[in-house]
Order: sequence, then C-alpha cells, then structure tokens
Amino acid sequence: MRYLFAAITVLVVCLLGRDASALTSSELLQSCRSIADTAALKDNQIEIPESGLPCWYYMSAVQNMSVLVDESGVRLLGLCPPANSTVLDFVKLYVQYARKKKTEDDNPAALTLSGLALAYPCRTDRN
Repeated sequence: MRYLFAAITVLVVCLLGRDASALTSSELLQSCRSIADTAALKDNQIEIPESGLPCWYYMSAVQNMSVLVDESGVRLLGLCPPANSTVLDFVKLYVQYARKKKTEDDNPAALTLSGLALAYPCRTDRN
C-alpha cells in the first residue's frame, strides 16, 4: 500500500508540472490532438511535438496505473486494456471520445477514464 501512495505522489508531481497548475479537459484535448494529428513513427520511435508532451505524460501515467488491482484482483481504474496497447492508443481513444462528448468539465480524469472504460471494459465473469 505504501508503494501505491508513493506512485500516486510521483504521478501527481509529474502531472502538475513546473507551475503546479492542473490541466483542464480542454487543455488535455488540445495537447492530445497535437499528438493524434502530427505524431509520426520514425525508426520504431514516435516523435511527439512539444505541445503534446502534457498529454503524453498524462496518458502514460494512466496506462501505467491501468494495471493496478485491489486485494480482490479488481482493476482500480476500471480499465482492462490489452497487453499490447500503447500510449498512442490511449491518446487516440481519448481524442475520439472527448471530441464526441464536447464537455466543459474541467476534470480531465473523469473524461479520460470514462472514454477509456468504454474502449477497454473489464469483463465481469463472476456469477
């Protein structure tokens, strides 16, 4: 449990950046759109524009945290992406979902998790 709190603390510090201001949903969408619109694969590496870095870091953290489970084996974020999913997959799915929702919500986590949960639902095989 101690490691989970440490990981969350690191995530928060990374997401807040230098000026300690959190991204709004529209800022995250703008950053992610710059990746979705311009990202190019070169020599098996993806080139991310500087304007896309906040999105890349955010989605990377969400992807990393998507595998966390509780004591019962239930995913904490409610996401079950395939093992071969990439950060770019998360970015593209977020952009698609956010464009459809056109929300004014300033909580990008709620929008991100809602969209990704639709794309990567967890099966509940418990009867």
